[in-house]
Amino acid sequence: MTPQFRHVVLGGSCVIGRETVRALLDHGHVPMSVGRRPSDIDGAQSAIADLRAPDQVVEVLRGADVAYLVAGLPYDARVWERQWPLIVRACIDAALENGTHLVYLDNVYAYGRVVGPMAEDTPVRPARRKGRVRAHALEMLEDARLRGLAVTIGRSADFYGPGASTSVFNTFALDRIAAGKKPSWLFNADQPHSMSYTPDIGAGLIVLGTNDDARGGTWHLPTAPALSGREYLAVAAGGPAPIGVMGIAALRFGALFSTPARETLEMAYQYTAPYQFDSRAFENTFGVSATPTAEGITIALAACARPD
Repeated sequence: MTPQFRHVVLGGSCVIGRETVRALLDHGHVPMSVGRRPSDIDGAQSAIADLRAPDQVVEVLRGADVAYLVAGLPYDARVWERQWPLIVRACIDAALENGTHLVYLDNVYAYGRVVGPMAEDTPVRPARRKGRVRAHALEMLEDARLRGLAVTIGRSADFYGPGASTSVFNTFALDRIAAGKKPSWLFNADQPHSMSYTPDIGAGLIVLGTNDDARGGTWHLPTAPALSGREYLAVAAGGPAPIGVMGIAALRFGALFSTPARETLEMAYQYTAPYQFDSRAFENTFGVSATPTAEGITIALAACARPD
């Protein structure tokens, strides 16, 4: 089948990149997956590039109609501060040079602490280092928009899904249940906490890349209604079950020895208060619903036994 557009997924090897590639294939496109290693997804084209290198990004975007920037970095604020601006700048400049529509995957860190549900008009008020990195990237994108960049932003909540090895929920809950161990939650298991399902993120991003009504906007990608941590764990375990709750004190001790623990502690406010993500604007505009939580957890849990 001849593709309608030439789609390039920048960061195609990461979990969201793989879901975006699969969603494009499902809709009859032939995407180019760009990453540090070749794609192993049948039907996708593949290119290896360093997204920090401007000349390499320019080359992979030649002739591209739409590029999806979904790349991830190690969960370390120091790495983000050094590398994320380089990646965003290289992708902006390459998209401008090639006339490519840039679809940018964002998270909610730039919002900082929010009272009430997060929506597209929630002010950008970052509370921590990683949030400030994300806020600076948004400033870069807005400046580039004024210089002619076609850019659309898709934002997700914390994510989980099949093969999502960097997901907190996958790591502390699903992987542990699959191994016959007690699942855990961070800090407060009784607060509502939104989670986006990775296949929904990929599918939502291609709506942003192919639908003229989405172009140029900022959209919250489809996300099921928030449950409490205790409710998520009950769904995953097939009913109420013993759970562990990792407290602030334990994580502070772990942060003395572990970078992931230190970086998670920085964002603790997301787990000690309600964290609710409103995606109704996207769902109502495009007639797309999020995967029900029980269904997503069932699929993600099954994948723990057979990693992709």
